[in-house]
Amino acid sequence: MKYTLAAKVMETCPECMLFNWQVENVCVVFRSWHTSTPLGLFGSCLIIFAIAAGYEYLRSWSSTLDQQWADAEWKKQAGGRMEVGHHESDLESSESEVPLRVGGIRESVRLSKRQEIIRSSVYATLVAISFWLMLVFMTYNGYLMISVVLGAGVGHYVFGRGHLSASRSIQCH
Repeated sequence: MKYTLAAKVMETCPECMLFNWQVENVCVVFRSWHTSTPLGLFGSCLIIFAIAAGYEYLRSWSSTLDQQWADAEWKKQAGGRMEVGHHESDLESSESEVPLRVGGIRESVRLSKRQEIIRSSVYATLVAISFWLMLVFMTYNGYLMISVVLGAGVGHYVFGRGHLSASRSIQCH
């Protein structure tokens, strides 16, 4: 009976409100993501690193997608498909103008409902990942915090295409 009780006590998630370097008995955001060994924590750090780098990839991909849609619209307009006297009310109801930052210039580009849904879904995913990484950071575990920072840094280096955008969207990590 004592062994079972001791095992249950060790499985609980400690609520550390101070910076720490724990390597055993660490919970990562969820009670079910509980590491009890240094190797388990190392694996968790690798996963968090990958998620932070993946976040940067998704941000870069989203920016590239916006650029592709803007380029396609400009080609469409240059091809004579849009007349000079074309009014907004004459356009299909499935399209709307969305401001996109293209080459440092803010331009209005017509997006279809499908494109708006894709763009909004990617944005919502970025917000969710960003808030989740913030929660990882709030474990106050130094190893997990370093994993978030290094993952974001390496991800930006690999996927950022050498650009440091002055306009940063919501980032909580």
